[in-house]
Amino acid sequence: MTSPSVPAAGPATATPFDDLGIAVGAGEPLAVHTWLGVGGAARYFCEPVDREALARLVRRATELGLPVRVIGGGSNVLVPDAGFPGLVVRLSAPGFCAITIDDRGSGRIEAGAGAKLVHLVTAAVQAGLAGLETLVAVPGTVGGALVGNAGARGGDIGDRVRAVTVMQADGSVEEREGARLAFGSRWSNLDDGIVLGCRLELDVEDPDQLTKRMQKQWIVERAGQPSGTRSVALLFKDPLGASAESIIAQAGCRGMRVGGASIHGTHANYVTVQAGASSDDVRALVEMVRTQVRQRLGVELAPQIESW
Repeated sequence: MTSPSVPAAGPATATPFDDLGIAVGAGEPLAVHTWLGVGGAARYFCEPVDREALARLVRRATELGLPVRVIGGGSNVLVPDAGFPGLVVRLSAPGFCAITIDDRGSGRIEAGAGAKLVHLVTAAVQAGLAGLETLVAVPGTVGGALVGNAGARGGDIGDRVRAVTVMQADGSVEEREGARLAFGSRWSNLDDGIVLGCRLELDVEDPDQLTKRMQKQWIVERAGQPSGTRSVALLFKDPLGASAESIIAQAGCRGMRVGGASIHGTHANYVTVQAGASSDDVRALVEMVRTQVRQRLGVELAPQIESW
């Protein structure tokens, strides 16, 4: 069955959500919501004001058979040039972005999925809570970090997660904890619903020492990332015991280009795009690199960038 075409943007465009009393747009350009700045439009797009509004949206989309995606910081998202034929949600309202620290010295902190990860890290450090400072240079939102188990030198966010609140396709909300949570290398079992927030348990330490450690981590991590442009994205996950960047370089992929997309000259595990580049350029480049690495080194690289 062919996907329904994406309607032209405009305030007068009717949507199947109009009777819900929620502002839902049609034909929202998704390129402006991603770091790469490529890709088409969402058939429907909404930034719900609270959980109740989100639940109504999700239930209606489920009834209509429309796929639902959440977009956060957009740092690792690749939207097709044809757009997304469903509902795209952005959890930007204050209720989805709150960060709450238990002031009883328990080390417990709660964060909404829409909060920026760097805001969670700095809030924890300022409160003297250790365990997240290694993630200070990781872009994106808390929700994206949970689903992809964001990590850096020193650990992953999943190491500190004790509970995650998730909304199901019928709009119901549940809290998962213990054995119901699974985290692996840049992976979690949280991709079957919409992540709303989480509870973490951190260690109590001296805020000044934590701040110094965080600043050092920032410098180290930023040195390994492209600077001067936002139109970049990390391409592949690190295989066990190796770095994707070194493998890509060994396979001779530096300088590879497809249309307006190319492998970054210094940081080989990043793609950078020029004006006029398309999503298809990036997709083709990803497959070209994977093929050459497989043929020359016998290594199968798993994409870090999320293709919709």
